[in-house]
Amino acid sequence: MISPILCIGQSDSCAGGGIQADVKTAMALGGYAATIVTEVSVQNTKGVFASHPVPPIMVHTQIQKVMEDIKPTVIKTGALCNEDVINMIGDMLDEKDTDYDTIQLVVDPVMQRTGVDLLDKAGRDAFKRRLLIHADILTPNITEATKLSGIKIGDVDAMCHAAETLRTLGAKTVIIKGGDLPGEAIQDVLSDEKGTEIYNHERLETKAHYGAGATFSTAVAVGLSKGQDVRTAYQGAIAFMLKAMQAAESIGDGYDPLNHAVGL
Repeated sequence: MISPILCIGQSDSCAGGGIQADVKTAMALGGYAATIVTEVSVQNTKGVFASHPVPPIMVHTQIQKVMEDIKPTVIKTGALCNEDVINMIGDMLDEKDTDYDTIQLVVDPVMQRTGVDLLDKAGRDAFKRRLLIHADILTPNITEATKLSGIKIGDVDAMCHAAETLRTLGAKTVIIKGGDLPGEAIQDVLSDEKGTEIYNHERLETKAHYGAGATFSTAVAVGLSKGQDVRTAYQGAIAFMLKAMQAAESIGDGYDPLNHAVGL
């Protein structure tokens, strides 16, 4: 029996990231992803060129109607576009004695793509104030972890410090992805109530990075929906992401999207 997940994020016109990557990842891993659109973006493999936010009331109604019907076991958030949408989601999560109390929340703090800020300072502040306290798993990259923690990250020790700091802000588990730091291997940091652990995995020589963040966080969410613990879900997500990167084919002049069909 499939335990559905609910993915909240940006619609990507190139279909390499955002909710399109969420759907493909969930399907490849034997899950099912319902999707809530927070904004419609204009992008291709070379970058983001424009975006149009969906009114918060429409985001709220999408969530409400999906929750009434399919009963997801995990919610995953991606690009949330602005302070108003973040506060609206925060209000829903703050409600007591609701389905949200039993649903796990995976938060991918999407703030940039190809150097373009996707969330302004007011949005980042609202994100820290309203969402971190509800996050079962937070999955920032180096840039996002730096902005959220205020810690300059130049090595794995700083990653550990930042992960532990983000846990003090409310996130139960923090996974900082270390791909932006130099080195022959990539080092990720996972910090939770059991301690802080460093994981090493292969660094691929590839330009197939487009959608990697969404793919990873959604794969973690699917793992949780199947009853996996955090570390098992993390390791399964890394294995799938690496295979999808290795199987990628060039479709444009920029970064290549992952090939999610490798999981089928």
